[in-house]
Amino acid sequence: MNEYLLERAKSDKSRKILVIGAAVVDVIIQLDKLPTTAEDVMAEHKETVVGGCAYNVSNILNQLHVNYSLFAPVGKGSYGDIVKAQLQKDGVPVLLEDASGDNGWNLSIVERDGERTFITIPGIEIRWDAIWFETLDLDSYDYFYVSGYELEGTSGPIILDALSRRKTVGKIVFDPGPRGEFLETSILERIFSMGTIVHANKSEIKAIMRENDAKEAAAKLARRTGEAVIVTLGGEGTLYCSPDEEGIAETEPVKVVDTIGAGDAHTGAFIAGLARGYSLQQACELGNVIAGKVVQQQGGKLQL
Repeated sequence: MNEYLLERAKSDKSRKILVIGAAVVDVIIQLDKLPTTAEDVMAEHKETVVGGCAYNVSNILNQLHVNYSLFAPVGKGSYGDIVKAQLQKDGVPVLLEDASGDNGWNLSIVERDGERTFITIPGIEIRWDAIWFETLDLDSYDYFYVSGYELEGTSGPIILDALSRRKTVGKIVFDPGPRGEFLETSILERIFSMGTIVHANKSEIKAIMRENDAKEAAAKLARRTGEAVIVTLGGEGTLYCSPDEEGIAETEPVKVVDTIGAGDAHTGAFIAGLARGYSLQQACELGNVIAGKVVQQQGGKLQL
């Protein structure tokens, strides 16, 4: 059934998606465990690749042949050059260039058990400008992806102002990520009121809802938004909760190499499923399949 969903996702026609966010450079290293303060450890450099939540999501949409656009700023500098070259290699149009700064980069630290820690050096992708949206016809899109990283600071109101000017009722899929709990309450309340589907992992949903139980947090948020809330549970599958239905999309056990990009891959596949007309359960199952493939490899960029 899962492989059938994957093959169907590659062939069916889909609605149009706009992925709003960041493309950055990921420097991935591996070590046994994170060092303590003042400790001196050796690490192995694994790879340097283009990543970032929006890029990772768009990579999945690209491989599933979904009708989408990536709206991520490409700056001027060494990291911006890497990002632009990768987008051109992927055959993805560069919709947004701004020479006022360089793109950011991440140090992605992977421990031997596959867990990862990020240290982010931000760039132009956190300095959104209202003028950037003037080139876009937002009413031509059916789904919009945005993450918590982009809603921090001055960028949040700019992005939400642009989305609020839509005349159509395209759905927003919001991934709060690890920065969600640091967003201003006014920003969270605003995006929750925009007909938004929230996609998060267990710790993220508990943090933003100030709840100790992920299921209760999801149900509480679904009542608040009136839309579906999706919570990835790792090897336990994916919880989906909406005003009309609730359930667990089960997943098959896999051997974890590292978890970089798994959440983004699940989000991308989930959105692809929605755009194909899948049910919530089927979209979550597709997310499980794709995320399961990502965690079995080194790095977050999956090649289907």
